[in-house]
Amino acid sequence: MTGRPGLLDLEAEAFAEVTAAVRAGRTLTAEHLQRLVGWAGRLHVPALLHDAWFGRAVTAAVLARYVGHAWSAAEFPDRSLPRESWRQMFRAAGYTRDGVPAPLPPGPVELWRGSVPERRRDWSWTATRAVAQRYADGAVSGRPPGRLYRVVAPPEALLSHSTSCNEDEYVIDTRGLRITEAPLVVPPRAG
Repeated sequence: MTGRPGLLDLEAEAFAEVTAAVRAGRTLTAEHLQRLVGWAGRLHVPALLHDAWFGRAVTAAVLARYVGHAWSAAEFPDRSLPRESWRQMFRAAGYTRDGVPAPLPPGPVELWRGSVPERRRDWSWTATRAVAQRYADGAVSGRPPGRLYRVVAPPEALLSHSTSCNEDEYVIDTRGLRITEAPLVVPPRAG
């Protein structure tokens, strides 16, 4: 493991501490990792967590606290790390809700996603149709308009659930799931 080139001092220091722990065979505590996550900055947290987990510097319990956060904090998490790395980390952490291990829902969950067609199989979904509609409308900063998608995800496809940012976000492994396009709701015209 090596530090990530081109990072600011605190970001580089966070990666250096993870690298040192990996080399020494030392396990980072949740509190120590929390400090390093703060130093790394939201866009670098996935890579930091990846290095710590695959370098065996964090336990599955510590991973569970941070993997959902790392996913949600990154602007494009599946561009930060390969899906297989995410899949392995989420599976090792087990299903979490807001960073806390939780039982899987007892049955399938209806979820929504607003995106351009080529990204419809990405893993960020919401239980709130109106949130997905905003993404489909292009009303979320920096997102092009797209379409609205629906999936009924079985419990085994659910990786984590986050209620932060008022998006009611579920991270799901979309492999093998039937995703359908849903009609957009057009607001009535004033006047």
